[in-house]
Amino acid sequence: MRTAVLAVVVLLLGLGTAVPAGAVAAGCGPASVAVADRTLYEGTPAAGEPGPAYTTFAFTVSVTAAAGCAPTGSVAYQTVDGAPGATSPADYVPVAGQLSWTGDASPRTVAVQVVKDAAGEPNEPFLLRLSDPVGLVLADDLAAGGILDDDGAAGPPVVVSTDGGKICWRVCTVGVRLDDPAKAPVTVHYRTLPLGTGEPAYVPVKDATVTIPPGASAGSAAVELLEGEQGESRFVLELFAPSAGKLGNARTEVTIKPGG
Repeated sequence: MRTAVLAVVVLLLGLGTAVPAGAVAAGCGPASVAVADRTLYEGTPAAGEPGPAYTTFAFTVSVTAAAGCAPTGSVAYQTVDGAPGATSPADYVPVAGQLSWTGDASPRTVAVQVVKDAAGEPNEPFLLRLSDPVGLVLADDLAAGGILDDDGAAGPPVVVSTDGGKICWRVCTVGVRLDDPAKAPVTVHYRTLPLGTGEPAYVPVKDATVTIPPGASAGSAAVELLEGEQGESRFVLELFAPSAGKLGNARTEVTIKPGG
C-alpha cells in the first residue's frame, strides 16, 4: 500500500523526472532568443597607451518565454565581417562561442573588442550572428555592430573639453562638453589636482567619470565640498582618458569661496 501511495506522489509531482538539457517542459513552447544592435565610437588610443587598445562592444542576447515557463536551451554566436565594413582582425577581434539557459531568463552578453586607432576613416559595421538553436527559436538572429569614426573622416571629430574657470560656494560642478552632439555615449574620466598648500575645502577625486549620452553635448563633473568654516581653496579639475576622440581644454581652475 505504501509503495502504491509513493508511486502516485511521484506521478503527481514529477519527482525523479529531470528535464533533459534543451528539452521544453510540458505545456511550454520553445523560448525565443534575440540579439540587439550595438553602436559605439571606435575610440582613440591615449598618448603613451600601450597598443593595441580596444573599445568593448557588449551585445545583449535576451530570451523570452511564455508566462509560467522557463527558457531551456542554447544558441551559437559568431562575428561576421561587414560587406563592406569592418574586417577582422584589423578592426575587431573575432569571437565565436555558445550561450545557454537552464531555467533562468536573464540576458547574456557577448563582448567584442574593437581596435582603437587615430586614423580618420568611414563608419564601419560588422555583424554578430546567432545560429544553431537547441530548445530555442531565433526571433532576431543578427545584430549590427556600428563602429563610429571619432577622428573626423565621417563628420566633425569628437573633442571633449571642460568649461572655463569656475567659482563654487555650496556645491561644485564643472561643465564637460563636446563640440557637437554625441552619436553614441562618450565617457571621460576626471580628477582633482591641488593648488597651494592650504587645507582643501573639498573631497579630492582620484578617478571619477562623466558620461555624455547620445544626442547630448554636455555633462558635469561633481566635486564634493566639505562642510564647516574652511577658507578659500583652489584646485584644478583635469579630464583624462576619453572613450572617444581627443581632449581639447583638459584642465580648468576652480576656486571655492567660503560661506555664500
